[in-house]
Amino acid sequence: MAQEQFYGVWQLLSYEFRLADGILIRPMGNGVRGMLIYDPSGIMMLQVIDPDRPRFQSGDWLKGTPEEIQSAWDGAFAYYGTFELDERRGVVIHHIQGASFPNWIGNARELFFEFVGKQLTLMTLPMPLAGEQAVGYLKWERVGEAK
Repeated sequence: MAQEQFYGVWQLLSYEFRLADGILIRPMGNGVRGMLIYDPSGIMMLQVIDPDRPRFQSGDWLKGTPEEIQSAWDGAFAYYGTFELDERRGVVIHHIQGASFPNWIGNARELFFEFVGKQLTLMTLPMPLAGEQAVGYLKWERVGEAK
């Protein structure tokens, strides 16, 4: 396994969480979209959005109603930073430098990974989700050819 397998642009195919009791949660619905970029310089960027979030009536991103702001927050997350591969443990580590969720800034997120053809699945460690522990699964497909 080489770090080069990660390089390139990835388009999100699915985003879901699995609870210990087997319940499946898709917090942004079935139409979720996202992009993930791994650069040979060691930089990464990830963004996930619900494209069906309601638009702000005012058209001003600083003047949303409380409901519009909550929907916008619930329907998107993004972060960027650097990454490294721990082949022995089968994890890619995202060292987060900036994030929409401020608690992640300065942290390292370890994600298990699996490659199947042009697809990459990232799996989180168990994490809190609505008061329960859940494992996130993000399935990506390579866009174009890796350099």
